[in-house]
Amino acid sequence: MHLIIAEKNISANRIAGILAGDEKVRAVKDGSVSTYSFDTKTVVGLKGHVVEVDFEPGYTNWRSTVHTPRSLIDAGTVKKPTEKKIVGLIQKLAKKADLVTIATDYDTEGELIGKEAYELVRAVNKDVPVNRARFSAITPQEIRQAFANLTEIDFALAAAGEARQTIDLMWGASLTRFISIAAKRGGTNILSVGRVQSPTLAMIVEREKEIESFVPETYWMLSLATEKDGTAVEARHTHGKFDDHAEALAAEERTREPLTVTAIKEGQKTDRAPTPLDTTSFIVAASRLGFSAANAMRIAEDLYMNGYISYPRTDNTVYPKSLNLNGILQTLRGTDFDKDVAWVEKNRRPVPTRGKKETTDHPPIHPAGAATRQALAGDRWKIYELVVRRFLATLSPDATWATIKCTFDAGGEPYTATGGRLIDPGWRRVYPYSEAKENILPTFTVGERLPIHGIQLEEKQTQPPPRYSQSKLIQVMEELGLGTKSTRHEVIGKLVSRRYVQGNPLRPTLVGRAVTDALDNHADTITEPEMTRTLEEHMQLIKEQQRTREDVITESREMLHRVFDELEAHEQEIGGEIMEQTAEEHTLGPCPVCGEDLRIRHTGASQFIGCTGYPDCRFNISLPGSMWGRAIRVEEVCSEHTLAHVRLIRKGAPPWNIGCPLCSHIKSNVEALGMMPGMTDDIRERLRARHIYAVYDIAGMKPEALAEAAGVTETEAEMLIAEAGEVLNVLRRRSELRKFLRKIVPPRRGRSHAKIFAKLLDEGIGDIRSLSGARASTLKKAGISEAEAEELLTTSREICHERTLKEAGVPAVSLKKYREAGITSPDAFCLLPIPYLASRTGLNPETVYKHVEKVCEHLDRPVPLKITKGSYERGREDLLAVPGIGETTLEKLLLAGIYDKATLRNADPDQTAAITGIPAATIRTLIANLT
Repeated sequence: MHLIIAEKNISANRIAGILAGDEKVRAVKDGSVSTYSFDTKTVVGLKGHVVEVDFEPGYTNWRSTVHTPRSLIDAGTVKKPTEKKIVGLIQKLAKKADLVTIATDYDTEGELIGKEAYELVRAVNKDVPVNRARFSAITPQEIRQAFANLTEIDFALAAAGEARQTIDLMWGASLTRFISIAAKRGGTNILSVGRVQSPTLAMIVEREKEIESFVPETYWMLSLATEKDGTAVEARHTHGKFDDHAEALAAEERTREPLTVTAIKEGQKTDRAPTPLDTTSFIVAASRLGFSAANAMRIAEDLYMNGYISYPRTDNTVYPKSLNLNGILQTLRGTDFDKDVAWVEKNRRPVPTRGKKETTDHPPIHPAGAATRQALAGDRWKIYELVVRRFLATLSPDATWATIKCTFDAGGEPYTATGGRLIDPGWRRVYPYSEAKENILPTFTVGERLPIHGIQLEEKQTQPPPRYSQSKLIQVMEELGLGTKSTRHEVIGKLVSRRYVQGNPLRPTLVGRAVTDALDNHADTITEPEMTRTLEEHMQLIKEQQRTREDVITESREMLHRVFDELEAHEQEIGGEIMEQTAEEHTLGPCPVCGEDLRIRHTGASQFIGCTGYPDCRFNISLPGSMWGRAIRVEEVCSEHTLAHVRLIRKGAPPWNIGCPLCSHIKSNVEALGMMPGMTDDIRERLRARHIYAVYDIAGMKPEALAEAAGVTETEAEMLIAEAGEVLNVLRRRSELRKFLRKIVPPRRGRSHAKIFAKLLDEGIGDIRSLSGARASTLKKAGISEAEAEELLTTSREICHERTLKEAGVPAVSLKKYREAGITSPDAFCLLPIPYLASRTGLNPETVYKHVEKVCEHLDRPVPLKITKGSYERGREDLLAVPGIGETTLEKLLLAGIYDKATLRNADPDQTAAITGIPAATIRTLIANLT
């Protein structure tokens, strides 16, 4: 068997389909892992890395006095599987293989993933030949060519990847642990520090400080307005910026008619076509369409895996001679780009544009397969179209502009106006993402005199440097040697997810700034780019076989030990500085009751806003549980309550903007307060003035305190408290119903849980009990499918039955036995005979009687006669002795309440037959057989 190992399942599927040609591919699942087989070949996909590097056992305790954060620098490492099912299948197949081909992506990361697969194979099959397929696109031509020219694994390239893994692990783990312990942060609140992450964050913090410390300088711009042949023209003073106001005023005063044309200079300007896309320029181009760096790369990766574009992780901006440009154009024929392709072929430039970077691993990003707008749709189509149009632009001629510069004299003051007109759009015909702004001037002649319609002296101020956008930051990271083409967007994603930065352009949060400042003050090696750049350069030398992995890792350890010399000497200062600054990240503003600070509090899965004046002040505002997102403070402040707004953030979900927590608190309680019959507008306003906003506040108050706050009598206050308690019970039941709905009914486009719940409330269904008695047709009106309605009704009835039985006093351990016997409804307890219940559950009939008695009394039903254990067992033995009665017949007779000879003798054969299914004639025979 020829085993082929791809990087992911989707690429395995495509590679198998391409190599199989006309032969049918057999897709089989081994557990949850798919394989694709044809002829003697089997293709299986990984999930990227299926093993990870971790420290050897013994280093998990953060508080260990032996394995301190510094000890992680020299700790041994081990590789352990993260995808055990895939690892198991790879090794199972490898044992049978007589040839193995690694077909992972061809870059440092892909080569390392391939080497990991190679090691898994070698662990179970030491002699099987292993080779390597390298490709830049998952297209028929590329894949067939790669498998026709198989090569060897590049162990030097993989070693560079292994060095990066180990170095990033030791730096990240040791520094994160040290800083978090120093700042007394733990659990989900740890402070992450990283070799690339920290200098990148430091750049964002430094830019923010530049903006804050920027002192604007005033300057003045002088311009005038004229016109010719009905066309308005603006001319600017040739002095440009006037730093001296008096000088600007003097120039304005001297500006007088006539405005005379003194010179005209015409020319042409070449507008160069853009260069091919590498990863960084792709992210920049995608950002102009509104895509974040991470989202752009995610979509590009998806398009690559599906054969639509080439490999998106590349530093190359020069098309290699081996790339079939004509073939790509032919591929795009007959698609949405057909007219653009025809124009490019007719007007094609002699040589494609080329950038400054040329590498040999992958070509620039280019289209690899044809797609339609309908097939891709949405964001995938936008990214695909961007790649196609950029490719076409690189083959298109330059654009040409006609330029004109006119100078004027106005009372001895020189002015100028410039214009531009697009003569030949060239590449701009096929690449509409760069706007061509024309400024067409009327035709002037030297000596011509024009009117002055107005003079404007505009006061302006210099502006601070702009914050980094994600795309600009990636460009700067590339210039400084921070990270790689494959990791830069991931680094930014980590800074966002760890709440070190927010927004786009990027701004540091309080915690991001606190960590950076503490490190800057005491160990700036971590925040400066030099150390990271040096290690990146040395890892590049591993690829070129000029240094070894062990050598660079040892160098990294020495660097990190020097960093820890600085850190450990200032541990208390670092922790204190971070804690002092980060307290503010949870502070929202003044408490409306006492004026102390309100702060966001996180306790396990719950979170709330509490007053720092506790226990003297008990004011608090509840927040949704952390499963809906972790509550953070944002910069916007409520003008009414002077409280910072709150946002819930959760990985993989859009943020939930709560806004001002007090405004939200008041608004969310309006409906609940309105459910109290005795609550008037006047009472509500008096309570609000005393900062009593919620039903649960009222329910927990003493009558005399509520009477004083609401301006009512104590009797009225007692009534309000009772009403509040009833409303709370309603709200709890509604909340329970909401959770129940979310568990069974999934959300989908056009149907949210909120909409379903609102429609159910309109139908009078506000809790699980009312749901259990609803009609399926009513649920369908709320947008619930037939299958979902059936599950909701069945499950809700089971819940209500069990609650009724528990309320009646049936113990939980016994309930389990009844449930296992299929006896779940309270009616069954009242209607089924005690002997039958005892037989089905195995419980003592006297115990069953106690349960039945409790349920019947709870439901106000008649209680049946008690049956003792002795009479039940004797009767059972007597009946089994009667000819024609065996265990099966006896079980049926018990259902009719027949448990001894007396009850059989007195039984009505016709009624017994109807209940048991035993023919009436048989019942009569059994009665006749009694002695």
